[in-house]
Amino acid sequence: MGDINDLRRARKAAAEDMQAKADALTSIEDQESADDAALQGAQAAFDAAKAAFDKANRQVKRAEEVEAASASAAVPEPGSEPDAPRGSAIAQPKEKGLQFGAMLRTLAAAGGNVHTARVIAEENGQSGLFSAQNVSSAAAGGFLVPEDVSSEVIELLRPASVVTAMGPRIVPMPDGNLTQNRRASGANFGYGDEGTDAPVTGYTYGQMKLSAKKMRGIIPISNDLLRTASTAVDRMVRDDAIADAAQIQDRYFLRGAGTEFAPKGLRFQLLGTAAAATNILAMTGGTNVQAVNSNLGRMELALANANVPYAGAHWIMSPRTAMFLTNLVDGNGNKAFPEMASGQLRRKPVHVTTEMPSNLGAGGNESEIMLVHPMHVVIGEHMGITIAMSDQAAYRDDNGQLQSSFSRDETLMRMIMQHDLGLRHLPAVAVMTGVTWADQ
Repeated sequence: MGDINDLRRARKAAAEDMQAKADALTSIEDQESADDAALQGAQAAFDAAKAAFDKANRQVKRAEEVEAASASAAVPEPGSEPDAPRGSAIAQPKEKGLQFGAMLRTLAAAGGNVHTARVIAEENGQSGLFSAQNVSSAAAGGFLVPEDVSSEVIELLRPASVVTAMGPRIVPMPDGNLTQNRRASGANFGYGDEGTDAPVTGYTYGQMKLSAKKMRGIIPISNDLLRTASTAVDRMVRDDAIADAAQIQDRYFLRGAGTEFAPKGLRFQLLGTAAAATNILAMTGGTNVQAVNSNLGRMELALANANVPYAGAHWIMSPRTAMFLTNLVDGNGNKAFPEMASGQLRRKPVHVTTEMPSNLGAGGNESEIMLVHPMHVVIGEHMGITIAMSDQAAYRDDNGQLQSSFSRDETLMRMIMQHDLGLRHLPAVAVMTGVTWADQ
């Protein structure tokens, strides 16, 4: 019998294959002149996929029954805690992501060697912390974080990132690619008498193509901290990894220029399309309440004119712009936007991030504001999280200076995730450029 996590992954793969075969069969059935041979072949492929899933599902259930029986028969060692048995299965922490922190701390204590980390985990009563299926490159100290742990970390990462905190559509990309048609123009309808031709009715489509882009980052962690085995350390390691990953994700999801290796951010999705003329707007007027309201209204109107309900949109802005709107007062000294204190502007949520720069333009004093409807934002996610650690490697700090983790007594954690971003409907984003609003 294989490892239970291996079996679960095999079952998931079988389910995805079964879904793909079902979609292919449905597509052929929907054709007006479907070929009988093609139908029979598609039906046979679906039946084979279903049989493979049923087999994988039986194996998982059998392994779960064996695991449950082993756990119920386990006898704790003398002096061990009753709620933390030393057995083949690690007790799941109640707080999300703590197992992720424990894995990193244990791997760091092992000097980046997964096999040594298993021994350390075994000695600490956490024999299930590292299992064979987690290793992707043992020689380099790398491993693929288990699916359940990856899901917890990604679940915590989403609220930490401005773009994912808006609640966009998250779709899996098991093959690393996703292509989806998007509507570019609507149908033609009209009135006429019985003897006239009806207008040609049809749609024109564009395509949204997503391909997994590799996001990676290196986090230096003090070995003095890692030598302390505690929940507080696990929590700190987890929080640092999530915060750093969220910042880099926002940097590209918001303003990434789009290359073969990096996503195209929301700011540049509209460039080169018809929506650029209507939804990329330059700030006009001054800093008085009327001018500010007029500019914000122009952004809302850009969405409304494209049949995007701006009531469900979200604002994204820099801290400087947010502070200006918070402090802006009318001629009577009253706050122009008192709802900014609760994270709202014109009844829509406000997201503030330093990844919206305030040093744009020729004078270096401009910023931008985005208004985004998350219903039309799609993020494709591929695989889970890959981790590698080393106490020998070098890295460059924020000033570009080369640092040695060995001489600084640090362990470097490199985390890799793969995803991409696209828009189902391009005018769902409005951008205000040349924003010079700032407190004097």
